[in-house]
Amino acid sequence: MTDDTAARALWAQMPLDLQFEVDQLVSANKPAAALKVIRKWGLDPKPGIAESRAVTDYRKSVLKPPPRFT
Repeated sequence: MTDDTAARALWAQMPLDLQFEVDQLVSANKPAAALKVIRKWGLDPKPGIAESRAVTDYRKSVLKPPPRFT
């Protein structure tokens, strides 16, 4: 399973409240805080640092605005 596939699977299993909080932190350019929230949320099994980082990277790729061409 690739990191992106694993990140998508973990994201799909997360409660909506956690998804919302992670997206807010990632959008505010606070990936370390988002990683901490994922790890402290109480998911079972608890995701590791690498898994949590993959989720924050995945969400950043989804949420980043497309480049502007003027």
